[in-house]
Amino acid sequence: MRDLDDGPEGTGDGVAIAEGTRSEAQWRLYLAEYSVEVLESADEDEDLEISDQQRANRWLGFDGAEADRLTELERRLGIGLPPSYRAFLAVSDGWLHLGPFLWTMRTTGEVGWVRDTDLHLHGILQHEQDELAGLADRALLISKEGDVQYWVLDSGDVSADGEWAAYTWSSWYPGLSDRFESFAALVDDERASAKDLEDN
Repeated sequence: MRDLDDGPEGTGDGVAIAEGTRSEAQWRLYLAEYSVEVLESADEDEDLEISDQQRANRWLGFDGAEADRLTELERRLGIGLPPSYRAFLAVSDGWLHLGPFLWTMRTTGEVGWVRDTDLHLHGILQHEQDELAGLADRALLISKEGDVQYWVLDSGDVSADGEWAAYTWSSWYPGLSDRFESFAALVDDERASAKDLEDN
């Protein structure tokens, strides 16, 4: 756990950033930092499809989802969202460049079960073996556009604090990624990967 002393107005000082979970206030600080990192490391000629307003605000997100939109999403899915992902959506309904190979995240209107939203990915996940058998039918697809990479949350692997396990699948990697204990933990790993790629 680490403390961030300075952040966007309204988040408060000294907000602790915990691994595996994240509140709305913690996401505001975290994503504000991450936005600056991405924008500062991007090549000026790189086409990131970032608006002038986002560049000026140094924020790669959007307006947060209101409580009624989150409730409607949970009603549509038939299940409550994991805390770190729900808090993320409340801070920004969608996101740009959350990982080095992920360009856009789905909004509350686009998030859905893999079985209903992407038949190609559903077929791929059906071939997963052992403890992940059945993942294809219980995986929530939260990513939208990327370098043939998908992010999913496993509604059948829930921790005591309500977090769902998270995975990525990429065309250039054999099978699913390692298991992450939550959406927040997956974002942490992708942020570290982006930093490693930048340093090398």
